Amino acid sequence: MAEAQPSRRRGGHAYGRRFHQMSNTAEEGELCLYVGHAIGRFSEKSMRYDSHQACTRCVASAREGRLSFDVNRLLKRWRPKALEFWSNVDIGAPDQCWNWHGKINTRTKQPQFPWRRAGIASSTQHHPQRVAMWLTWGDLGFTGVKTTCGNKYCCNPFHLIPQKVGVFVDHDSYHDSFELACELHTLKQQIHDYQMDKAIEKEVEVKRVAEVQARHDMLLDVDSGYNDRFEAVLTDMLEGRHISQTEAEDRDMYRQIPTDHAHEESDEDELTDF
Repeated sequence: MAEAQPSRRRGGHAYGRRFHQMSNTAEEGELCLYVGHAIGRFSEKSMRYDSHQACTRCVASAREGRLSFDVNRLLKRWRPKALEFWSNVDIGAPDQCWNWHGKINTRTKQPQFPWRRAGIASSTQHHPQRVAMWLTWGDLGFTGVKTTCGNKYCCNPFHLIPQKVGVFVDHDSYHDSFELACELHTLKQQIHDYQMDKAIEKEVEVKRVAEVQARHDMLLDVDSGYNDRFEAVLTDMLEGRHISQTEAEDRDMYRQIPTDHAHEESDEDELTDF
């Protein structure tokens, strides 16, 4: 029998292949979200099944029924993204639906969460249920996910079952697990701290914008005195925020920080059928 080779025939939209059976061949792909899943210690690649771009180690973990809410298992650069996601989820009891209260596509009425994952999909918007699967069951690529409750807004990992993976699900053991209960409690605390930090950052940004606007109005006001203008310019130079000292990426140059278009709505089809 010939040795199995990775499939080279992609064809169609990436998310359209989520209904296919997962292959038994793997290839180098995007670095997994989780710590220790790289090919080598300093590698920026992980082994992924070529059919669904699912991390081989995460698939093995999912097949053993391993479910985790521990954000610290993720790579450090993805932990804020995970907390941003969970802050938009109404986390309740394990047997309840955890409804999504984040972004909703105005055209398709489908929930969506912005995340650039170039190695997984060309779209910057993903269904929250798939993101919840990535953050709990593992980085399973564009593997399909079904709910046991039938609620398209539910992001409760206990209600999500990855498809075509052969995942082992034992809801009774999950509900009785002391380890999962501790992880869930810790996650709620981390979400609270994240929301507090974001609120403080927003308040600081509001004060900064108000200060920039006040300085702008004062410098352009024909009735403002020379001493006030001189003091304002000298203060800006001493604080290193004068226009002659700023760079193009300096936040002090903008009264409104440029927006990231990754948060805009997507017309991709994977949001209508996930």
